[in-house]
Amino acid sequence: MENVQNFKLIAHVLVKIKGKYLLIKRTPIKRGRPNAFPEYWDIPGGMVEVGEKPSEAAIRETKEEVNLDIIVGPVLHEDSNYDVEKKAVFTRLVYQGELLPNQSEKDIILLEDEHSEYKLVDNIKEVDKSVDYLCDTIKNANKYNQ
Repeated sequence: MENVQNFKLIAHVLVKIKGKYLLIKRTPIKRGRPNAFPEYWDIPGGMVEVGEKPSEAAIRETKEEVNLDIIVGPVLHEDSNYDVEKKAVFTRLVYQGELLPNQSEKDIILLEDEHSEYKLVDNIKEVDKSVDYLCDTIKNANKYNQ
């Protein structure tokens, strides 16, 4: 493999609300361009900014994408992949998240340019298409929360 100089760190959160997991559906178009994994179910998250801890990025992205204030817990999933087209290594951390006491489902406001709807689920089998890391993340969350 060539010497890679381009690394991207991504932080996501599996938010638990009343014992269920918050999923958000990706839009077909994002900021005027085709979205990655259009119409797939995902969870809040995005790129970690310079000088930001991954856990801070997870909190910020959750606020931006679904308008919820959370605290993050343990990492439920991690992966790293090389994107040939972008010539970059993408490393993802997925945290467990809990709502702050003053927050509830009624506070959810989607970032409409990125997500078309949300759903609270017990199990990944409740949705048709989901991003590949979601099944492992929910499985780990269920193990951790037993």
